[in-house]
Amino acid sequence: MTDLYQDLLDSINVPARFFTSGDAFLRAWSADWQGGLILDLRMPGIGGIEVLRRLREMDSHLPVIVVTGFGEIRSTVQAMKLGAIEFLEKPFTHTELIDAVQAMLEKSREHHTEQALCQEKEACLASLTTRELEVAKLIARGMTSPEIAALLSISWRTVDLHRAHIREKMKCSSSVELAALFSRDLR
Repeated sequence: MTDLYQDLLDSINVPARFFTSGDAFLRAWSADWQGGLILDLRMPGIGGIEVLRRLREMDSHLPVIVVTGFGEIRSTVQAMKLGAIEFLEKPFTHTELIDAVQAMLEKSREHHTEQALCQEKEACLASLTTRELEVAKLIARGMTSPEIAALLSISWRTVDLHRAHIREKMKCSSSVELAALFSRDLR
């Protein structure tokens, strides 16, 4: 079966590593891996459901395609609850597997892009002064410059200056974008 996967993945230029068991995979796994996992439910040693459980315990965001020759509703439901993005029952077509792999890789790219944006945002947040962060939180609550000024006992022009510095540091082109950015995280 490994040869089939290797040939299919080679046909779409997807590099792959293969493991003989769930234990071997978990020993080698690293949180910074990109891509995804094609996981058989029945393997030597620990089974696929247990691998999914352990990945979840390790807060893995690795997208997983589960394959099995013994499609049971209970196993399917368990796998999906544990984060599998696709469940393929053998025999499946080459097209089904390729489509699932491409969807898995897209999900992986989206996650890593989102993670990079979060890291950039955290770096930008770290560059804010204590007062700028305070003003940003109030902006996130929808307060205007005069309202913030009154609350902080400063002039509204000072608030506008802080707002401009925050926009610059956070790489936002408008106060609306700034408010949207902070409303998710700082309330």
